This record gives sequence, structure tokens and C-alpha cells, in this order.
Amino acid sequence: MRGTPVLEADRIHQLDGIRGFALFGILLVNMPTFLHPVLFLPANGLAFEHSTLDEWIRLFFDMLVQTKFYTIFSFLFGAGFYLFMNRAEQKELPMNAMFLRRISVLFLLGVIHLGLFWYGDILHTYAIAGIFLLFFYKRTDKTIRNWAWSLLMLIQLLYALLLFIPSDPSVVGSESHAIAQKAVAAYSSGSWGEWIQFRFAFEFPIVASNEFLAILTVLPLFMFGLLAARRGVFTADGKHRTAFRRMWWVTLILSIVLISMIPLVKKGIVQFPAPDHVASIVFVGWSGLTLSVFYICSFILLYEKAAFHKGLRHLEAVGRMALSNYLGQTIVTVGLVTVFKLYGTLSLGVGLIYCLVLFPLQVLASKWWLSHYQFGPVEWLWRCLTYARWMPMKRNGGNYEI
Repeated sequence: MRGTPVLEADRIHQLDGIRGFALFGILLVNMPTFLHPVLFLPANGLAFEHSTLDEWIRLFFDMLVQTKFYTIFSFLFGAGFYLFMNRAEQKELPMNAMFLRRISVLFLLGVIHLGLFWYGDILHTYAIAGIFLLFFYKRTDKTIRNWAWSLLMLIQLLYALLLFIPSDPSVVGSESHAIAQKAVAAYSSGSWGEWIQFRFAFEFPIVASNEFLAILTVLPLFMFGLLAARRGVFTADGKHRTAFRRMWWVTLILSIVLISMIPLVKKGIVQFPAPDHVASIVFVGWSGLTLSVFYICSFILLYEKAAFHKGLRHLEAVGRMALSNYLGQTIVTVGLVTVFKLYGTLSLGVGLIYCLVLFPLQVLASKWWLSHYQFGPVEWLWRCLTYARWMPMKRNGGNYEI
């Protein structure tokens, strides 16, 4: 039996909307790394020469944006895995083989993205971690929940231990400063070959050294997403509304506490044995877990209200083309920065304004594209290779695939 597109009525529009919302956060998070050699900057993540406004924007990002949206995306990836496998199973398709093809294509896209455009790619990590989901699709809810919580708590325990490692008096030295200058030279005036050479020499080793931790970090989030989709959390019948409201209040209170710790730690008002920047990273990560749940619950509760529903639906189109838009953010931004030789020169304020311009354009472009075509361009390629057959691109009576 061959795979066929999913009817528009079968789509879970809330998931598309949340993806679209998360894409804006992802753009904000990635923007500084598009503009500056963040890997080699001081621990505060700011350029060596920066303004007070940049410091406030960086603090705003750490409190409300950083780690919050990749967490949402990871959760949605797990939900998408379950929906894909469940629909393939219902159609009596070879779901395991299809998913392995799907994940292999994602890995290849990630490697191209990582190697040719930007070191911060997450797709290859999702692809590697996603393979492990195959071992959990047929497991009971209890098994999945136990594994997810165990992995999540293990990672958080490691972060908690970081708080009590005594401070190292060393600071960012001339070597990091020199590498940052090499990055600016390579990405602002170097050839494509110099880009690749710098990336292999300095950026890839850092990415590779963090890969195992990155996989362990996203895998439990995948599992929670899988479990949520299996339980029908995103259905529109409203039966989970009470649970969402309860979770909204719990995560709001926890987030306020954890977010408040970030400026207190950064300013040295609250101190741990660990360096301030390390303690700050820990609380940024913890607040990312609670605030991401708060964001999801807020979106779903607002989505059910007529006053907000129409406005939030604008995010569905950009969310349905999440892969195309994610890659497009990199290609467009890196292209502009390269052509106009802006790398290492722009402030976070300018970068924030850029994001506020680019994302609405992506929303408009996505809505226009989906008025003519069934899938985003990268999604179309992904589906063709997943189903191992040519799929029509043009719209056909409202038939779509998730």
C-alpha cells in the first residue's frame, strides 16, 4: 500500500501553530551566532565591544528565549515521530524502513547545513537521537515515561553538580580572542574554502565534543512528545483543558523562580562555588524546561479562545514549512551577512530588529507558498525520499500531509 497525503481535516493545527511560534524563538536564539563567533567570545556571549543595550538584550534572551524553543522543537519532534509511525502503521506501510529513510534524509540535510553554512545545526543531532525512538514506539506508556524522566533527571543532576564545582580564576585569554578574530576574517572576507577550513579546524571539534550530551539532552524530550501525541494531548476536543490550566500555573510559578535567578547570578548577588557564567547557564537550562511547557500550555489555551485563534493561525503556515523555514533562516541571514561583509560588526539590537522583519516575511511567504503547493520545498523533497516515490507538488483539493 502506497503512502498518500493526509487530509487537511486530519491535521493537528495546534502543532503547526506551536512549530511556527517556536521557529521565531529559534531565529532569535540563532541570530547572535549568525552575526558573531559566539563559540570564541567571552562567557557572557557578547562581542568584545558591545553596548549596554546589547547586555540587556542578552539578558532578555537568556531569561525568556535561550534553551526555551529548542526544547519545544524537541518535544514536537517526538510528537511528529508518533504521528508519522501511527499513520504508516494504520496504512500497513513498512513504518520502520520508512522512518529510517526519513531520518537518513534529515541527517544528510543536517550535515550539509552544518558543513556548508553554519556550525549550529540541530538536524543531524535530531536524526541521530531520533533513531532511538524506534525502540520505544511499541513500549508501554509507563516504560516511556520512566525512561524519559530518568534521562531528564540524569542530565539535570549533572547540571546541578556543576553549581558546586569551585570557581576557576582563569578568564577568556588571548587565544580565544585570536580565534574570534580569525573567524571574523574568514567569514567576512575569506573565500568559501577558507570558511570550510576554519570550520573544520576550530568549530567542528567543539560541536563534536558536545554531540553526546546534545543527544542525551533531546532524547527525553522526544519521548515526552511521543507520549503526549499517543495520549491525544493535541486533539481539539478540550478534554485536556483542565490539565493544561493546572500545568500552566505550575510552570509559571517555577519559571518565575528560575528566571529570577539568572540576573541575580549574573550580577553576583546570588553566588555558587561555580563561576557566575556557569551557574547562569544552569539556570538558563532549567528555566528552559519549565518555560517551554508554559509557552506550550499558553499557546493551546489561547488557541481555544476566539479572540486569539485567528491571529495564532497565521503561525500555522510557517510551522507547516518548519524545515524549509529553519534552513531558510540560515541561508538568507548568512547570505546577507556574507554579501555585505557584516560578520562581527552588527549589534544585538540590529540583529533583533532583523529578526522582527525576517520572521513576518517568512509567515507571508509560507502562506503564499502553501496557497499554491501542498508542501514546503524541503518538506516535498523529504517526503519524496521518505516514501520513495514522486509526490505531486501542486495543491489538489485541500489534501496535505503533516
